Amino acid sequence: MMLFTVATSALVAPLPAAHGRAVASTAVVGHPAVARSAQPVMILPPTVRGAVVGGAAVGLVKTLLDRKGASAAKVGDGDVTEAEVVAAQKLWADSIASISKVYAEEGDFVAAAGEAAGELYGYGHHNVLFKPTKATKHPFRPTGADAMSYFVGAEAMENDQFKGEDAGFAINGGKGWSKVVFTNHQIDLNGATAQAMGDYVFTDATSGDKVRVEYTFGYKRCADGKPRIYLHHSSVPFSP
Repeated sequence: MMLFTVATSALVAPLPAAHGRAVASTAVVGHPAVARSAQPVMILPPTVRGAVVGGAAVGLVKTLLDRKGASAAKVGDGDVTEAEVVAAQKLWADSIASISKVYAEEGDFVAAAGEAAGELYGYGHHNVLFKPTKATKHPFRPTGADAMSYFVGAEAMENDQFKGEDAGFAINGGKGWSKVVFTNHQIDLNGATAQAMGDYVFTDATSGDKVRVEYTFGYKRCADGKPRIYLHHSSVPFSP
C-alpha cells in the first residue's frame, strides 16, 4: 500500500498512523521534484477577472468552463504519472485555502475559484463525473457552472435552482478553510488516466476544527498536455 500526504501549510497536525504521515505543503513524501514546486500563482485571464460576486459577469466563468465540443476533445499524449497526481492534489488543496483567503479579505473569490477550476477540472476538455460531498438535491455536477455553484455558492453564481443547497464549499459556507491535507490510500496509473483513493482533512479557518472526508479522484491528460480531474467523488465516513 502506498501512502502519500499533501498539505497546504507547514503547521499540520500529524494524522493517525493508519492514514500516513502529514508533511508540509512544500514537501511530498517520495517526490522531491514536487517538493520544490512553488505555491500556485493566481494569474487571472480577462474572461475570468470580470466575474464579480453578484454581478452579471459570472456568466463568463460558466462560458470559460463549459466550452462547446468537450465530448469531441482529444486526449493528450503521454501517460499520467504518480508525480503529476500528487502535484494536482497539492494544487487542489492550495487552491481551496487560497479561495478561502481571498473571500476572507473580501476579494474576488469567484474569479479565483474560476481560475482554479479551469486548471484543476476537465470541464471544456472532456466529460467530468463530479459527485460533491455536501450536494443533496443535485448530487451530480456535470457542468462547470454546476461545479462553480457548489464551490462558491448559488448566491454568488446567481443560480436560483441551487439556492438553499450550495453554500460555497470552497469558502466553507463563509467560515473558510485554512488548509487541506491529502492522504492517498492508493494511486493506480492507467496510461492517459490515473485514479487515486484516500482521505483528505479540512481545517476550519474560523474554529480550527478538522473534518475528514473520503475521496476518489480520476485524472485524464487533456489535449493541451495537462492532466485534469475527470472523476471526483467525495463522501463523509460512514457513521452507524
